[in-house]
Amino acid sequence: MGVFWRNGYKATSVSDIVRETGLNTASMYKEFGDKDGLFLETLSHYRNHIIGPRYQILIDNPNLTGVEMFLKNVFLGAAKQEYKGCLMMNHLAQKHVVGVDAAQKIEAFCAEIESLIEIALKNAQSEGDIGSDKDTSQLASFVVFCVHGAVLYGRHDTKKPIIPKFYDTVMRELRR
Repeated sequence: MGVFWRNGYKATSVSDIVRETGLNTASMYKEFGDKDGLFLETLSHYRNHIIGPRYQILIDNPNLTGVEMFLKNVFLGAAKQEYKGCLMMNHLAQKHVVGVDAAQKIEAFCAEIESLIEIALKNAQSEGDIGSDKDTSQLASFVVFCVHGAVLYGRHDTKKPIIPKFYDTVMRELRR
């Protein structure tokens, strides 16, 4: 995962993978089929073990509090000095160079997070935390749009300090 995260799919060679994992080439091919197979496993591992806690926030708190907690987690994480971006989002920009299955997995990741946010916003609307006139589908897309921006800004050292400030702006828009 580390080598794909650092270099990106296209710039990662089989030699890089062998060096990073300690597997020999034959073992890697036997276990994963090819670089695409290993990358698919990497995306699944990332979704389930690295980014999974962010999903769980929205699953456990499908309301405005969950959206607030989720956004704080994303924005504060992106502002950290050691932040290197989101493996899925980094590869969303490269979906034309990854395999079809990986591109579909990345698209499903984006759809899943947007769906969880929309459910939380619908619940927030029914609880009276956001206006009944709001389009929760459009708001969910807006939140994901902002998350993508935070992920990209988090890769620029000069932008990191302002990322947490956007949290208030997004929350103000949701409550407006």
